[in-house]
Amino acid sequence: STLRGTDEMRFGCKYMGMVELPQYVRDAIEAYVLPMDKKSLRYDYFRLADSVRSLNSMTPRGKGKGKAAAEQRAKDRLGVNGNEHEDNEMGSLARHKLLKPLPGEHVGVIIPGKRPAPESLVRPSTRLKPHTVEFGKFETAAYVAAFVPATYGPIFNVLTELADRLPGFAPQSVLDFGAGPAPVLWAAQEIWPQFGRYLGIDVSEDMLQSAEALLTSVPHDLRAKEIEFERYLAPLPTDAPDGSSSSPSSAQNGSPAKGTFDLVVSAFTLSDLPSDAIRKSTVEMLWQRTRDTLVLIDRGSPDSSRMISEARTQLIDLERANQNKSDSGGVYTLAPFANDLPDPTGGTLAWIHFSQRIQRPMCTMLTKKSKSNVEDLRYSYIIMRRGQRPPLEAPADSKQIGITTEHPHSDAYQPTGVRRKSKDQLSREAHHWARAILPPIKRKGHVTVDVLTVENAIERWTFTKSHDKQAYRDLRKASWGDLIPHAPKTVAVRPHFKPPPPAGSDPTVNRKVRRSDFTSFTKRSK
Repeated sequence: STLRGTDEMRFGCKYMGMVELPQYVRDAIEAYVLPMDKKSLRYDYFRLADSVRSLNSMTPRGKGKGKAAAEQRAKDRLGVNGNEHEDNEMGSLARHKLLKPLPGEHVGVIIPGKRPAPESLVRPSTRLKPHTVEFGKFETAAYVAAFVPATYGPIFNVLTELADRLPGFAPQSVLDFGAGPAPVLWAAQEIWPQFGRYLGIDVSEDMLQSAEALLTSVPHDLRAKEIEFERYLAPLPTDAPDGSSSSPSSAQNGSPAKGTFDLVVSAFTLSDLPSDAIRKSTVEMLWQRTRDTLVLIDRGSPDSSRMISEARTQLIDLERANQNKSDSGGVYTLAPFANDLPDPTGGTLAWIHFSQRIQRPMCTMLTKKSKSNVEDLRYSYIIMRRGQRPPLEAPADSKQIGITTEHPHSDAYQPTGVRRKSKDQLSREAHHWARAILPPIKRKGHVTVDVLTVENAIERWTFTKSHDKQAYRDLRKASWGDLIPHAPKTVAVRPHFKPPPPAGSDPTVNRKVRRSDFTSFTKRSK
């Protein structure tokens, strides 16, 4: 018979309908923002939004797909009179809302180039240039009111997935790099109440003061036993005879190395660092502090996804280089990849990211002047663990999983009479399941989903009702980011995930026309 849902599908479910800030956090945020001037708060929110938009373009050149976008690119290529490469300010491209020219600009025809920068919120009719904002008292208040509720959603989602995937994992020490107002602490206390130690690191003194102010409302039955905030992270102690820093995996007699943490989290920080060299040194420093698990979360833009992917590759290469050393215990990717191979989306039109819906508190709605109380935030992440990936166990024989007649209504058996798998067994098997990297397409009689497989291929799987009723029923309830334990009926390779053409070939052959190939915004000459 067909079950309403299998244990494997429930275990691999990552989807959360909506994440809501705890009531005590919402009250603390409203009390923190209440004394601030509302006009100044909104102006500082515009400044912060301009900074984020200038550094994280959601659809840069070479990314993006879809039938509607392809049709629009074809229209822009032909122009209003059907002439290819038409230079006409009144053409369809000039009327396009996303690329509408600003006052004083005109549309010009150029060779394939970069997409124009977005328009500034602080200074309308001006295009943004990449820049950052230094956080003071008022910028911190605007960040707490407008951005923190949204960032809490992905953090809570990822840490919940970590707790579900590792049933026996209960960190006693947490390091939060780039803590800000400490949303990582709120999420960790909700998932692992009263854990041992928390250390938050942020270079902004005003951010740390806001974190301490918001901490006063946390109930004592959830609060971590020891909470500290520092502006800088002290270097690791030099316990080795040669003066080198101690390694988390070099501890003797099972005792943890000094200065290391069971869980290290860096949320929405890597993309704010000024250069790739600083990002690499930061990732290496965080890995040295990691005793068990490292979690990196950032925005869902292609640039941020690339940074997360490069951090994953860096950690894998670092441990492989140290395989001959005694202090190297290995590393593997827990999520979202089911392998330790290079990112298959590198050099393609796609990037791996996910989405989480968050319920906005009233202060956020007032700051953004929004009538909607929900917000969808795209994000990318990785969860890296020390050690070796659990091997895939051989399937049990029919005697072990067969139908029983002794206790048909026991919790140890499914309604069909098949013995249930333990959480530890599901946790080991989940390391070798595919993951849905886009929302499934659900049609009558079949479900189609794009997955990242264990073999590091991105494929389109189709599940039909006639092929496997149980798999079809499970996939009807699947969502973006869920693990897929079933085998499909048909497999196809997505064209948008194919690697770029080899070097020396004509890049325009077999390539769809992009709107940015023929568009450039320049100032009119006076």
